[in-house]
Amino acid sequence: MQPHEYAVIGLDRTAIGRYLGTTAGLMASLAAILATLVFDLATRFGFSEASSSLVIFPLNATVFYFFGHLAFNKWIWRRKFVQAMLGVPNLNGEWECNGSTKDNEGNVTYEWKATVTITQTWEKIRVYLSTGQSSSRSKSASLVKEPGRGYVLMYSYQNEPRIGEPELRAHVGYCELQLCEDLTVAEGDYFNNKGRITFGRMKLVRKESKNG
Repeated sequence: MQPHEYAVIGLDRTAIGRYLGTTAGLMASLAAILATLVFDLATRFGFSEASSSLVIFPLNATVFYFFGHLAFNKWIWRRKFVQAMLGVPNLNGEWECNGSTKDNEGNVTYEWKATVTITQTWEKIRVYLSTGQSSSRSKSASLVKEPGRGYVLMYSYQNEPRIGEPELRAHVGYCELQLCEDLTVAEGDYFNNKGRITFGRMKLVRKESKNG
């Protein structure tokens, strides 16, 4: 399953597009000015014939926007000062997960371990959870910043049992995780439905920080 878009509650993503567009326009204008200066200097120093034969790649606003958006989506947004300004945490990496399934009275009926892998760009995210018996992939996700507490990651997922697990059935679920401010620990609840009606609690500890 491919990464999917995710919402960042409280952030106007279109504003970033406007900033990138404005920057692209300024860069295109500067490129045009520099090109004019280069040709002018070439003419003054007697290189007009050579300069006229040059093929200049059109560095217009579209080109600058394309590469600027590509760089922002993959790398720039991960810089800590950019994250601080935008309020979008970088969750990329592997997390150790300890989970517990509970009954209606809140008693733990089963404990399990998993590895959670999160891949994230500025526009898309995927949360992948793997245990010895099954695996799940996120289908939708949202992030919200809570001042003084950290961030909340909310996502729905599709779970598929591994071959040879007849007692398990495919199901969908929802998870809501509270992340601490330094993005090293997350804890919250999950709920399963449509195939397996269970619920419980999860705690994630980050294996390696990738906040760049």
